[in-house]
Amino acid sequence: MVKKRKIIAVSGARSDYDLLYSVYKKLDDDPEIKFKIIITGPHLSDNFGYTAQYIEQDKFDIAGKIFNLVDSNQKIGRIVSIGLQIPSLANILLQEKPDIVLVAGDREESISVSMTCAYMDIAVAHFFGGDIVKDGNIDNSVRYASSKFAHLHFPTLEEHKKTLLRLGEEEDRIFVVGNPALDKILSIPNLTKKEVLKNLNAENKSITNYAVLIQHPDAKQDHKQGERVKISLDALLDYDGHCFINFPNSDAGSNDIIKAYQEYTAKYPDKFTLFQNLDRINYINLLRHAEFLIGNSSSGIVEVASLGLAAINVGERQRGRIPGDNVVFVNNDKKEIRQAIHKVKNNAEFRKQVAKKYNPYSDGYSTEKIIKILKNIEINDRLIYKNITY
Repeated sequence: MVKKRKIIAVSGARSDYDLLYSVYKKLDDDPEIKFKIIITGPHLSDNFGYTAQYIEQDKFDIAGKIFNLVDSNQKIGRIVSIGLQIPSLANILLQEKPDIVLVAGDREESISVSMTCAYMDIAVAHFFGGDIVKDGNIDNSVRYASSKFAHLHFPTLEEHKKTLLRLGEEEDRIFVVGNPALDKILSIPNLTKKEVLKNLNAENKSITNYAVLIQHPDAKQDHKQGERVKISLDALLDYDGHCFINFPNSDAGSNDIIKAYQEYTAKYPDKFTLFQNLDRINYINLLRHAEFLIGNSSSGIVEVASLGLAAINVGERQRGRIPGDNVVFVNNDKKEIRQAIHKVKNNAEFRKQVAKKYNPYSDGYSTEKIIKILKNIEINDRLIYKNITY
């Protein structure tokens, strides 16, 4: 009897879970793979919607839950959270003895997982390495450091592969696979706008057109987050449609953003609707019927071009990443934001460009490529004990 390959994924937030859901589902369904998930970070916080519920509802085998998030609204909270995460993570991995561990991106669990696995001689596959964001955010350093600890790389673009090579990573460890989040988007069933509004308890608000706002803290402006997001909210007051607002991530300053959202939704209930999190079917369909996405979420850069949706990126966050043809970059300035809203709604040439759904990040078949590699890669000393090429 052939031994099943044991693969464990570590997920810290709804964002990374949704990005890799199609990979997790495929691994879970594969009879040759024994797949489990470790849940940690904001997933387990009621203040951020306890998004672990979606993993539980998807019925994945959960290897453990690590309650490490220090919800302090201060920058020190992130590093303390990492320190709390590592010992529990190491103990779970010691018990589970996985062949490969999966982790995505540039958040706390990315660095803690890749470093822990490197010290424990466990192969770790890191997703979305080599990406470049020129906003000075600590996430850039975390992403690069995670890549240096990782044994396998699944970057999205050839440009990202070149970055990893410049970091001294060996080429045979790097597999350009695109972004599997787009596989998920293409598979989500369509709901009508009426169905979506009903599911969001917004069918009685007489909404004909709407936008979606997702704005996360700017790492260099954590003490001004409430003031900054109010610029976007004030600009949206001049927009002729409704606006659905999603909670920010757990970075320092997020509490100030949430307070601003709550203030505006209480003051302008006919204009704004606030939610912590939506299940993926309602979330994707909310975007499908929106006029535009606004804020600074990576969804605007990476995902929503595949839906034919315009994105207005406000401020420095996400600057430097390769966008599709759907993105308009603006400063955190009310006049610029208003002009961008006018453009995405009324500029016929731009709307025609967005409607082509050009997305540089995937062809919709990333998951199959990833699964094939994870099943067939040889796990040996050559994989585990890395060298630097320079």
